[in-house]
Formats: sequence, C-alpha cells, structure tokens
Amino acid sequence: MKVWIAVLALLVCCSASGALTAAPVDPAAEAGNQSEENENAADPGDNATPRTGTHSWDAPAIKVEGKQPTLKEEELIGSNEQPRWTSARRWNRTRTYVIPEGEVEIEYWHRMTVPRRSNHGSEAVDNRFLLEVEFGLPLRFQLDMYLQLGKEGSEGAFEFQAGKFEVRWAPFKWGFIYTNPTLYLEYTMENGEPDAVEGKILLGDKIIDGLHWGFNFVFEHVLGGDHDNIYALTAGISYTLIDSFFSIGLETENEFVDTAEDRGDFVNEHLLGPSIQIKPLPQMHVNIVAYVGIGGHSPAFRTWVVIGWEF
Repeated sequence: MKVWIAVLALLVCCSASGALTAAPVDPAAEAGNQSEENENAADPGDNATPRTGTHSWDAPAIKVEGKQPTLKEEELIGSNEQPRWTSARRWNRTRTYVIPEGEVEIEYWHRMTVPRRSNHGSEAVDNRFLLEVEFGLPLRFQLDMYLQLGKEGSEGAFEFQAGKFEVRWAPFKWGFIYTNPTLYLEYTMENGEPDAVEGKILLGDKIIDGLHWGFNFVFEHVLGGDHDNIYALTAGISYTLIDSFFSIGLETENEFVDTAEDRGDFVNEHLLGPSIQIKPLPQMHVNIVAYVGIGGHSPAFRTWVVIGWEF
C-alpha cells in the first residue's frame, strides 16, 4: 500500500511540474515582449541583445570581476550562484550540492550487481531500477522522489520494491565555504520490509576548471527487523575532456553494515571503477560507472547507468 501511495505522489508531482516552473503571465509585459520581438525582426542590428533562457544550460552567466572561467560549465548561474556542472548529477553514487532553484529533472537508473561465487548466499544477478523526479526549491532546498523496482535472477519476479523521499539543504551559496557542505535526509518506504531513514553530508568542489571532486558521508538505519546500521563513504573525481559534453572519472563506494545483535561486527563491501558522463543534448546527461568489487564480501562487479532529462 505504501508503495502505491508513493506511485500516486510521484505521478501528481510529475503532472504539476509544469505548473510549478511556469511563470505567471503579465498581459502588459507580454504585449511589450511582442513589441520588442517585432522591432528586432524589423531591424536585426548588431547591437541586439542576445536572448538567454532560464534552463541550466542557457541561463545567463553571473559575471565575477577578475574571475573568468575557461569553460562554460564553470560559469556561475542562478540564485545559488553555482557552476553549471552542478545542475546535473555528475557521479552515480556521490552527490554534490543542490540543483538550481526552479529546475525540474527526471532520471532513470539501472543498477546491475553480479555476486561473487565465493559469497555464501544467492548467486543470482540482481537488477534494480529507479525513477526519480528532482525539484530545485528556494533557499537552496531540493526535493527528490523515487520509485524503485527490482528483479533478482532470471526467474525472479519484477516488482515494486520501495518509494523514497529525499530533502537536501545547502546552508550557503556556492563558494562561500570550500567543499560546499550540504545536508541530506531520505526516508524509504519498503514494500514488505522495514522502512529506513538515511542521512548524508555532501561535499564537493573543483580543483581547477574542469577537474571536480565529490565526497559523501552516509549513515542509514533500518527501522525494524535486525535494525541494520549502514555506514558508507562514497567519492568521485572527474575531468572534463570536452566542455559541457564529455568527462571521465573514477568512483568508489565503501559500505559497512552491522546489526543490533552484533554492533561493531561489520560486513564490508568495497567497490572501485571508472565512470563517464556524456551530454548528447544540453538538457540530457548519461552517466555510466563500472565497479569492480574488492574483498570477499563485495560483489564481483556492479554497473550503474543513469539517464537524466531537465525540463
């Protein structure tokens, strides 16, 4: 039942996203805009002001005296005065800051995990699918909603697994403090399993133009069953090869899990692998990472593919 509530909420938010982002129309201003368009069409001189949009890729850049970035993706935009590259997810598992105010984005995720034969347990390949909608809110808040589906092995059922709600808040505008600390809280409503609550501290910044890093501290607690505690450290680094189009990187996930009966006796999982991001269209990003497991409790390998679209 909780998953269906999450499905309904997600559909309502998707339907309302156009209304949330649409600006009210002033008839007088609209008439003035039409008059300007007619004048520009009649006399397209060299002094005409270039048109700019309100999306992350064509929003007007904020000019900072003495600080001219060498790449378009490093230009500062929006009320948060954040670089363009932060408006889309750069790493699959490491998050950075918040998206710009007014931005609405949808993402499709696919995670495939192949276990080691040496692990005592299921050797079935696990597939997880997520659909996420993200809303950039005023005062450096962000709201995300997820639906999670999954399938285990070739004979497993394809089913709804969970609904998730996430809130982020960045206390400061970008660059006020190096690392741009951001707080993250997520609640997961599991289908047939205990719910879970997760908190994170998100850090991220640049080293030089085009060279970016991110780091997350993660704590998750399962609200029932064995009352698992999950501690994780994730990190990513990336380098832009083609401005606003193609970048390469390296990502890692490190997870430590214990239960109420055995606090301090951790089961560890360590993953490391290369990643890429491609932006075939200004409003679209495709992120891919291929992890290799390190250590006996880690899977043999895991892949993530994330496809995002900004509205």
